[in-house]
Amino acid sequence: MKLLILALRHLARRPRRTLLTTLTIAAATLCFAMLVAVPSSMNRIIDSAARGQRLIITNRTGPYALPVRYCNDIKKIRHITGCVPQVFFYLKYRTDSDWIGVTASTPEVLSLFPDYGVPPDTGDPTRFIREKRAASVGSLLLKKYHWKLGQQVVLRTADDRLKMPFLLVSVVPSEHYPEVFLIRWDYLSDSSKAAGGPELTQANALIARVDSIENMEAAARAIDETFHNSDAETRTQTETNNLIAGWSNVGDLRAIIATLCFVVILTVLLIAGNSMAMIVRDRIPEVALLRTLGFGPKQVGTLLFTEAALIGLFGGLLGAGLAYALFASGIDLGSITAGLGLVRVTPLVTTASFMVAILVGLVSATLPVAAALRTAPAIGLKKVI
Repeated sequence: MKLLILALRHLARRPRRTLLTTLTIAAATLCFAMLVAVPSSMNRIIDSAARGQRLIITNRTGPYALPVRYCNDIKKIRHITGCVPQVFFYLKYRTDSDWIGVTASTPEVLSLFPDYGVPPDTGDPTRFIREKRAASVGSLLLKKYHWKLGQQVVLRTADDRLKMPFLLVSVVPSEHYPEVFLIRWDYLSDSSKAAGGPELTQANALIARVDSIENMEAAARAIDETFHNSDAETRTQTETNNLIAGWSNVGDLRAIIATLCFVVILTVLLIAGNSMAMIVRDRIPEVALLRTLGFGPKQVGTLLFTEAALIGLFGGLLGAGLAYALFASGIDLGSITAGLGLVRVTPLVTTASFMVAILVGLVSATLPVAAALRTAPAIGLKKVI
């Protein structure tokens, strides 16, 4: 306890240097927490999707559509419990900069996502079945535009030829698709025909649910075999693999994040090491005096490392605490995650970042402290700083 009090007093003697070093570690901790949150969130989302028992079916030859009628044949395949079409497109909200990605599907889509159970305070999902104009939206989209459940929202095409009013009935609680705007297929088809457009008979993708995880591979293989050599052959993936494929469009995220984490830690180590070197250099006469008073190298080293640990502690608390306060509710990193998934700073990520900050403080002090302890007390007392 006496060493701790002494360490705090010594840090207070150089407040500007202590503050700048602490803020450096805090900034690095904040960056580190945000970077680590990306692969951590990806792993959490993938683990959750793996329990969903869903298959994503797309056109094997590329980004082309599949006939909606395929769902009738897919439902007859063994182990398949349901199938729905999905079409993706963009509609304008208020201005030309407010484009919202819209997903249209049949009301049966709710039965394919029982793991996305809607909490009582986030709307009534059954209204999606009863109300043709109903829309379910992702949590980030609701927050972005300050929408409220029960509110009517009008979206339109770029040429304003098609204007569609929607009633917001529920929030999609899933972290997989935080900016989804889910509407009914029949409402889109009727609106398209009313505006002089065609009836919807093609889907960007089909979603099927399997009765158990053990039958996922067999069901996927059966679907692709059913439509082999057809006009539109299928590629069937699990929801997990589909998410990974979306993320892979922006490269190997884990390798990128790991490299950035290494650069951040190395940079802060160099900066903190330089600051600790100056702090210890100023303390060499004091270290020599303590040695002459009977303090051993172990006690003096403990004192110096305590100061370094305190700087890491304060910087880690500030940086990790700020990261958790700002990003605990989750953010969408747009193109970095291909619009898929909510990146969240969890308590585990916060704790890991905090521990790394303390470790950085201790490591940065290793060489300066070792050099100070190697200096003979007689020489240290003669140094003029």
